[in-house]
Amino acid sequence: MANPVAIGLGVVAVLGAVVLLRASIRALRRAGLRVDAILADELDDRPPPR
Repeated sequence: MANPVAIGLGVVAVLGAVVLLRASIRALRRAGLRVDAILADELDDRPPPR
């Protein structure tokens, strides 16, 4: 039979890894949206409105 403390630590480690993964994915998506907005603004060929 497995040690309950080891199982608990494993579960906590897996949950921590999932939380970190979700946070990093969210941060990368947000950064990607910012880059898209910057590139769209910089590459806009239309003349400025008068």
